Amino acid sequence: MKIVSNFPKKTWVIFSVITVAATILFAKCDSPSDGNNRLGFPFPFYEYIGGKRSIEPEIRSSFNFIYLLFDLIIYFGLAYFFTFLIKRSKK
Repeated sequence: MKIVSNFPKKTWVIFSVITVAATILFAKCDSPSDGNNRLGFPFPFYEYIGGKRSIEPEIRSSFNFIYLLFDLIIYFGLAYFFTFLIKRSKK
């Protein structure tokens, strides 16, 4: 856990804001109108297949842990970059 404590608190706050904002802004929630739901940007890590299909799928929802991990790595990289820019602009 020493790696986690080395990052400033601002990085974790920015990371949380980016994660929640990106998930909400880029979510596709069309299942009430016979569509599909997708969560995750740039890699959709969760998908729900809604509506009627000629061949009904056995499993309507799927979760991809690797895509979630990729999304979190990208968000953390952005948060660290923004923290670096904030520190640099204060000097």
